[in-house]
Amino acid sequence: MHDDIPIHSLTTAYNINVAAISHNNSYDFNTIHKHDYFEIMFFEKGGGYQLIDFNKVPIEENSCYIIKPKQLHLVKRHFEADGLMIQFTKEMLFSEAFFLLKNYSESSIVYHKNPKLTTAFFALLNTILNIQKSKSEFYKEKSIHLLSTLLYSLEENSTNSNNYFKQTSKIVIQFIDLVDIHINSKTINEYALALNVSSKKLTQLVKNELNTTPLKYIHNILILNIKRDLAFKELSHKEIAYNYNFDSPSNFSVFVKKQTGYNPSDLQKELIKKG
Repeated sequence: MHDDIPIHSLTTAYNINVAAISHNNSYDFNTIHKHDYFEIMFFEKGGGYQLIDFNKVPIEENSCYIIKPKQLHLVKRHFEADGLMIQFTKEMLFSEAFFLLKNYSESSIVYHKNPKLTTAFFALLNTILNIQKSKSEFYKEKSIHLLSTLLYSLEENSTNSNNYFKQTSKIVIQFIDLVDIHINSKTINEYALALNVSSKKLTQLVKNELNTTPLKYIHNILILNIKRDLAFKELSHKEIAYNYNFDSPSNFSVFVKKQTGYNPSDLQKELIKKG
């Protein structure tokens, strides 16, 4: 991986962009990079692979993939692999409750080898694109509404194995959002207080709905972010430890070793190999 992984932003007027996957990109997508926006890719023709947060994901025909802000990403697609993609920022969302967009939803595969879905979503994406090109009155508002329609339809048709996540309660959704914001700066009691429930109730809800404990969930999110920073290589281990509120580099090393089986230096080497 590169020592200086670039972070890319949308440059469109209102942060929704629809384009062919094969369009002339403004950056090299073949190298590791990050986005500060969501990207959903609909491949009509497959071939090659993507690397998404250290996971190698084959690009297959009539399949859909999502890449979220802060995830490490590269695309090694075959020449014939193509389709449509939509990119958008969080500010373009009417609702915070799209489970597909949550960090907890680990799978980057939204649906797999379904030509009927690809045809339907291509039609919707082309509608958004035509509205944008028309520059008609309220074209921005129409595009934002259609983005929500697209996301709801993806939610309904997702083949993500964590289907139980779609029945997640409001409290657990809020817990997930708070963890994304605070990561390692609050205790379970503080999260419970912020959510106006007891620690026991929060633990019960998280166990029932996410099949894990609140602490384990926090640790999973924490170690994922640490891995991203280690792969980035722009920060020292001491700086990473400080950023995630560890009281010493040694405690940081103990945590990483316990969670991954590697000390930070060895984990960094393993992550670089994957890139």
